[in-house]
Amino acid sequence: MGHRKHSAPRRGSLAFAPRARHQVLLPRIRNWTTRGVDKPTLGGFPLFKVGMVQVVTLDDREKTPNFGKPMFNPATVLSAPALTVFGFRAYGRKNGIDFALGDVFSNSLPEEIQERISFQRDSKDSESFDVSLKKVESMLGEISSFTAIVGVTPSEAGLANGIPQIQEVGIVGGNAKSQFEYLKGAVGNVVKPADYFKPGAFIDSIAITKGKGFEGVITRFGVRRKQHKSRKTVREVGVISPWHPATVMYTVPRAGQMGFHQRIDKNKRILAVSNAQTNPITPSGGFPHFGDVRGDYVIVRGSVPGPIKRLVDLRLPLYPRRQKVIAPKIVEINVAGKAIPLISTPAPSK
Repeated sequence: MGHRKHSAPRRGSLAFAPRARHQVLLPRIRNWTTRGVDKPTLGGFPLFKVGMVQVVTLDDREKTPNFGKPMFNPATVLSAPALTVFGFRAYGRKNGIDFALGDVFSNSLPEEIQERISFQRDSKDSESFDVSLKKVESMLGEISSFTAIVGVTPSEAGLANGIPQIQEVGIVGGNAKSQFEYLKGAVGNVVKPADYFKPGAFIDSIAITKGKGFEGVITRFGVRRKQHKSRKTVREVGVISPWHPATVMYTVPRAGQMGFHQRIDKNKRILAVSNAQTNPITPSGGFPHFGDVRGDYVIVRGSVPGPIKRLVDLRLPLYPRRQKVIAPKIVEINVAGKAIPLISTPAPSK
């Protein structure tokens, strides 16, 4: 710490180490919820970030001073094109490690999807949907979990990219047999956000944050600047290591990559689920850096990680809150300083 005579708080959290660039734009979700879900369903849903608005709702938190009064909420609009289930994958578990047991894909996969999926079989001797299904069914006793192979197309959300974004989404709820029956009927089907999200429910948002490039310790870790007469530099740490041990510890703030990391925001409340045809939300001139919202969209209270247009995974909460799902009463939505009429007015409780 240079000339400092006394101890000081450490600079920068170690919870995010190492702060390295993520390899791809799609987040990698390692855990899916096991609580509060009875029937088998998808554990998450991919969407695209549009921008932020201000939503005025009536405070429905009982036993609070502002109960029943208008509350201003910063909120994020997410464009939600329909999700297509192309197939599913069965996993076994041995010595704490998951390994793939078998894949099942729809017989009518588009060519652009076949090019982006690594099949576990020879393309010359491709197995039909029924044959693959029987193989997986015979291994139900060895299967520990299922994941659905799903995809969304950015162009359906109004973006220029027409390449489907494919990822695995965990199946939660029920046992292996019930999950297998659910997936057997879901392959090839389309899931709309209105069928998946409920206003008032809580979700976890997972995405790759905005990249900042190479940054120094002042910006990256919040290290305090040294005095202006310091030797050589002011915007560096005083010392990076002692003589012994002659090594630089990982706890020492160092310059490097900032941003473009995978981050999770837990328990974000869904304020509204609607469609741009019935309830337009696009301001005059479109959302900055995005444009017009054309199809279905979801409004989430607060901010979510990532820049505009980036894919965001909304996952069922890993640690759900113990409270009833109550649809918020929306008074108005302010977009670019202009109030938009009500999206939905819940029926008054008697």
